[in-house]
Amino acid sequence: MSKRMRVASLFSGCGGLDLGFLGDFEFRNHKLPKNNFELVFSNDFDRNARQIYDQNSKKFFKGHRTTFGDIRDVNAEEVPHFDILLAGFPCQPFSNAGNRGSTEDAHGRGTLFYECERILRYAKKVQDEQPVAFVFENVRGLISSKMPDGTSVIDEISNRMRRLGYRISVQLVNASDYGVPQNRFRVLIIGIRKDLPQFDFEMLSEVCHKFGLPGKNSGKDSLTLGSIFSDIPKDSPQFDDYWRYSASDQRMVELIGPCEAGAVFLKKFRRGENLRKMNRVVLEGRSWKNIPPELLTNRFKKIYDDPKKYRSPNFYRRFSLGEICGTITASAQPANCGITHPFENRRMTIREIARVQSFPDDFDFETSPIQGAYKVIGNAVPPVLGWVIARSLQNYFSLWRRSN
Repeated sequence: MSKRMRVASLFSGCGGLDLGFLGDFEFRNHKLPKNNFELVFSNDFDRNARQIYDQNSKKFFKGHRTTFGDIRDVNAEEVPHFDILLAGFPCQPFSNAGNRGSTEDAHGRGTLFYECERILRYAKKVQDEQPVAFVFENVRGLISSKMPDGTSVIDEISNRMRRLGYRISVQLVNASDYGVPQNRFRVLIIGIRKDLPQFDFEMLSEVCHKFGLPGKNSGKDSLTLGSIFSDIPKDSPQFDDYWRYSASDQRMVELIGPCEAGAVFLKKFRRGENLRKMNRVVLEGRSWKNIPPELLTNRFKKIYDDPKKYRSPNFYRRFSLGEICGTITASAQPANCGITHPFENRRMTIREIARVQSFPDDFDFETSPIQGAYKVIGNAVPPVLGWVIARSLQNYFSLWRRSN
């Protein structure tokens, strides 16, 4: 590819997907080269996300800055000419943790994917060439979400985009298959203009293999918490900063107790010992189920007494050093995600969850209040996953041009 492709980004957050598309950053020992894309527009209505994005503008976004505000208030003509649209539209209405009965919620967020269609439709009308592609990212719950008439949301989006002139590819991916130290399941919808061949998701695995990123077939030991916590530079921003638990949450965490693989084993990881050669690394984490029954609150006693009725939920999950972390959520609540440190009775620090989300160690979140930083990081698309998607699309367009 010679000419850089122009990218417009909606619901950009602090820029995880945007950073992935630009490339030219490091995550641990992996240099992720510059991609042949140029950011021409990005937007978000979360003030903390915007401040963090702009704080990192010079270092990571080539000086590009976001526009602030609700995308529904942005006129389509304000978006410059673009070739590719990125959009991780808000996921709350489609979340596994929420009510998936409809695409509507109290704030109208469930209809925000229509804003993507609006921007694409206008670009098709006024640009010399219709945008060649889009990338939509959302939570796994999107798969089972329904429109009011019973149509699946996936089919609704796909049908609308086909009518707009795109071939559609849909895939449920796990970020840990593509170099991210987190079992984070997300739906990717990639549309390619209909005069071009369909996108093949196998290209993501090919990128990982070529660049030596850990993934489906090899290297997953390097994605464990012990591995990624072992070499965080002590001078990285917010190395020690963490959001304190409430008194009740702190009590639960202390009752659950630390994972068996503790500080001694973290030192082994720091010395570079291979996980498989360690004498004893306990791979099982902990949760509320490790609390003696007589110490449980009434709420948890009911679940303990009838686990089948409550589907045996794994609240207050605590992943061990030998495990890959689960999904970091925007709420960062210990009851609902594995945000608790493996053996210290606290939330993971800002820097630790940034590592779990595959942000570079010098990506700075300090402009935000600490609670806001957790939300922004949890909402982000992991930059390494974004880079793999971007490099796959770059390869796709290079192959297509060479064959024509």
